[in-house]
Amino acid sequence: MIQLIAEELEPAELLPVGTTLHRRYTIDGVLGRGTYGITYFGHDEKTGTRITLKEYFPYALAHRAEQGLALTPKNKACGALFFLGSEMFYRQHLALTDAKGSENLVTVYTAFFENGTSYAVMERLTGVTLERFLHLRRRKLYPDEAMYIAASLADALLVVHSLNSLHYDINARSIFLCTDGTVKLIDFGAAKAGLRARQEVDDTEPWMDIAAIGKTLYESMTGLAVFGDGIQPHANIPPQFFEFLWQASGGGGYRRISNVFEYRHALACVEIGAICPDVTDEDVASVVPPIHNATPQNRAQISSVKEQPQETGQKRSILDRALDAMEGAVTSDKKPDSEEAQKEKRVKKKVWLVYGSVVTATLILALLLRGLIH
Repeated sequence: MIQLIAEELEPAELLPVGTTLHRRYTIDGVLGRGTYGITYFGHDEKTGTRITLKEYFPYALAHRAEQGLALTPKNKACGALFFLGSEMFYRQHLALTDAKGSENLVTVYTAFFENGTSYAVMERLTGVTLERFLHLRRRKLYPDEAMYIAASLADALLVVHSLNSLHYDINARSIFLCTDGTVKLIDFGAAKAGLRARQEVDDTEPWMDIAAIGKTLYESMTGLAVFGDGIQPHANIPPQFFEFLWQASGGGGYRRISNVFEYRHALACVEIGAICPDVTDEDVASVVPPIHNATPQNRAQISSVKEQPQETGQKRSILDRALDAMEGAVTSDKKPDSEEAQKEKRVKKKVWLVYGSVVTATLILALLLRGLIH
């Protein structure tokens, strides 16, 4: 997955700064661009919480409309793959909302469809990816640091796999080292895996995530790329830890660690200390791009439309009505005696009156017919 900094992105690809999605999540800037999406940072208008917002946007399959925010497939052939990927992106992140508060897993607040694609709203983490950490330190990962990361990912996988889900794309860019000393698993790849295989990935085996961890740690400790299943002993890796990596990555052509419980047991047998990689505020400052005030040319038009009050009786989209229904179900501070609530009560009353009249007339007609027959 190619990562681009915000300055290298085409403005037409990006959602403008200030764009509000789902009527509450406002974009403040861009963190980066991957093969399958764009990651923004922003805030929740209702709570003030800082958030990270990921947009499913595979540049090979879709493009953004010249006027507006919506994504559309590039052609009919791309359409089926784009919508399949969007659905899988949504399903995976929605499932992860059940894991809120997990120490070693990025918290996903919600997932939703909008602008012809899907989005995931997550906590805003402070730190750097493992890939960035190694680049900043200009060295390989130490064994005790690798041990700490491996143990943290064991807890993360336990939560993910218990949700009947997989990560599908564990690598040095999806392992996040926080300044508070925690390691988080981020950047889930169900959409990527599904598009690559062009089929559902629900039946994929858990060893795929475990093998990915083994290969990622091996590459981080040696600087050598792993191709296929084979890894070789290396001077930077203690023999005990190499044995664990060999089992995790499927050495010998077969899978020796098949689930997270075997993974945790094998890791417990490695007698190596664990030290958290030290991530500083200076490391974070070298990564986070500044907030960009530049916006696409159609931004003014979007703002003017957004700021116009909606006229009474104006036809509203299905999306607006669905959002109203969901918001009414989950928002506790909405006043029950508002004009909208009173209108809804009047409509329901009329419906029940009509329904009652029809039922009564039917019963009377049935009784009359019965009297005529007898």
